[in-house]
Amino acid sequence: MKERTSVKLTFSLLQLQNLIKRDPPSYHEEFQQQYEHFKAQLKLFKFDPQEFHENFADLVNFLAQVSSCYKEDLKDFHVELMNILREYATVLQPNMRHCFVKALILMRNRGVLSPTDLTTLFFELLRCQDKLLRDIVQVHIVSDLKKINAVHKNQKVNTVLQNFMFKMLADENKTAARVSLDIMIDLYRRNIWRDEKTVNAISTACFSKDTKLLVKAIHFFLNIDEKDEEDDEKKSDSEDDTPTLREVVQSHKVNKKTRKRKKILEKAKQLLKKSKKRKKNQETVNFAAIHLLHDPLGLAEKLFGRLQKTNEGFNVKLLIMNFISRLIGIHQLLVLNFYPFLRRFIKPRQTDVTKILMCAAQAVHEYVPPDSVEEVVKEILYNFVTERNSSEVITVGINSIREICARCPLAIDQDLLHDLAQYEKYKDKNVQMAAKSLIRLFREINPKMLHRRFRSRPTEATKQIDTKKLEYGASSAKSYIPGTEALSLDPSAEINDVKAGRTRKQGKVWKEKREKPSCK
Repeated sequence: MKERTSVKLTFSLLQLQNLIKRDPPSYHEEFQQQYEHFKAQLKLFKFDPQEFHENFADLVNFLAQVSSCYKEDLKDFHVELMNILREYATVLQPNMRHCFVKALILMRNRGVLSPTDLTTLFFELLRCQDKLLRDIVQVHIVSDLKKINAVHKNQKVNTVLQNFMFKMLADENKTAARVSLDIMIDLYRRNIWRDEKTVNAISTACFSKDTKLLVKAIHFFLNIDEKDEEDDEKKSDSEDDTPTLREVVQSHKVNKKTRKRKKILEKAKQLLKKSKKRKKNQETVNFAAIHLLHDPLGLAEKLFGRLQKTNEGFNVKLLIMNFISRLIGIHQLLVLNFYPFLRRFIKPRQTDVTKILMCAAQAVHEYVPPDSVEEVVKEILYNFVTERNSSEVITVGINSIREICARCPLAIDQDLLHDLAQYEKYKDKNVQMAAKSLIRLFREINPKMLHRRFRSRPTEATKQIDTKKLEYGASSAKSYIPGTEALSLDPSAEINDVKAGRTRKQGKVWKEKREKPSCK
């Protein structure tokens, strides 16, 4: 009997819901009866919130559906639902919790609720041990903020939600902090919250005690997840079987012309126009998040201090090293203790040694003292570039030294460079190519460092190499644009030269035509 009554009730509610949406004033009394019934059911529900009440859930869904029709009557309805979620969020049965959340989302989509109240409540619900609920909340927050900022940036709503979200990053509940970080990263990548405030808030997650939070934040700054997503998109595009415009046009030419094929052709043209518009509307200037940091030096020093003390796995250490080296290289920082720390890991048998060498190359720039970098170069030289190692190891060593020298030419002295240049005639071809690339680099940067037989013939480019610039800390500012001396000062003379060249060429062609015998 209970099942029959519940089925009848749901059927009658659905029918009433349909009728109310068509003509709200005519069914106001029926609505009042159901609302009074909801209030009575609410009192009973509060006595036992741990169980699923099907009739009560149907009433909640019904009232949420018709909330836009009777805004004055249901002005306190969303408040009651929000109070239930605040009081009994952790105790509620999962299906009932989902029912309340979906009802509030529905009312928000209908414009009954303000975004700030609902979003703050949803962030509090992230503390619940309910994965499905967290997914629902995350999707809603991102989509809602996307709608709010669709036409123009709503700074009032954004500031309120940003301040609340930044507090959630330091929440004691790890899952809530992780989901809030995911939401912020998602909003940044969707160009909704793409500002310095968001980036610097995400950077605070790098100091979290939670390792997963730290790893997510560093992945964001290193664009690791973004690259994976781009690769997946490319794969999906390549695997897509939808015909291109060229294929459709070709089939339209060859096959029989019908109305259906004509519609397909027009549709393909419209899609092509839309894709071109999207490409035009895309932002041309797109700074990486790492460029928007306010205090990169402080961040690098704090992370390096944590790196020295941490007991995390080697993968996490390597990730932190990569991030620190990227910060040093991009912002040209001076963290001199980082280079001796890297030297401990520069060994051929070290796991992921190529990534460590990449970190060493990234962390070098022209303002780093040559003494600090020279020790790293010597470490690579003594551990990698020796005849007892295999040719692959020697190649890796020479290539890494070349990358370091490209960023800091003073990192190597003349004797070491001469020793490396001797590998030009090594038995392995890869080693030869690596040595030649190093020689080629110094021919462009500083040919005087090379031995006489490794230098090339002097050219205009080598003559213009400024010796002052090769000293540490020196900068040579030029008062002219290189290459402009070849241009003439009088533009009319240049135009006359071009015209004269054309007339000469035309006369030559005419002469050849006259001299050419006519074929009979």
